[in-house]
Amino acid sequence: MANNPATYLVAHRGDRAGGVENTLAAFVHAARAGARFAECDIQFTCELIPVVLHDNNLGRLCGREDLCVGDTDLSALTVACSPRFELLTLKALLQWLRKQPQLTLFVEVKPDILHRLSPTVVADLLAEALPADQLQQLVVISESGPIIDACKTQLCCRTGWVSETAHQPESVIGYVFMPYSRTAEIEAWHARGVKVGLYTINSPDLATALLAQHADLVETDHFTHMSALLA
Repeated sequence: MANNPATYLVAHRGDRAGGVENTLAAFVHAARAGARFAECDIQFTCELIPVVLHDNNLGRLCGREDLCVGDTDLSALTVACSPRFELLTLKALLQWLRKQPQLTLFVEVKPDILHRLSPTVVADLLAEALPADQLQQLVVISESGPIIDACKTQLCCRTGWVSETAHQPESVIGYVFMPYSRTAEIEAWHARGVKVGLYTINSPDLATALLAQHADLVETDHFTHMSALLA
């Protein structure tokens, strides 16, 4: 096992010790604690602005089950989120990331957008949103194989697949993320030259066991806590 937990721990939606998931406060806290990897989730507003949210529906995070991200504009979403947290746009997160050269960000594109747009159009939107000079710091990941294939073609970026469906990308990927119960698949992915990330692990003993089974990355909600216990 690596001596430095930052070489394998991924701050999943930031660090909960710093704030609500997928907020700038959560990512700042993880970076200050030494994170080298973080993961965020992207949904698109009704005007197709990428925002850093996991859920399309705001019921879980804001108690607003009547609001869906894809049907709501940025201004209304910002107001709806404000009692609980400050809504973060992808643009603002990337501006902050410029000052964190040590940090690699996995940008997970949630597949809800496919109800409105084709994978090719989604990749076009991402090409506009992700500055070319920052691509070396980013890895675009998604459950959707077609989104990943389109991004690989149109952005020429590093990519990864979130293995929640049977529809794998046809293009070459660098990473696969999957539930930690599926360690039996690690060897096959390594044979293809793909690094394996497992989620979501908040126990240091479990993290240690998964690393012993040759996981490359371990996603955790509690980067600071886990890092301290594993050091």
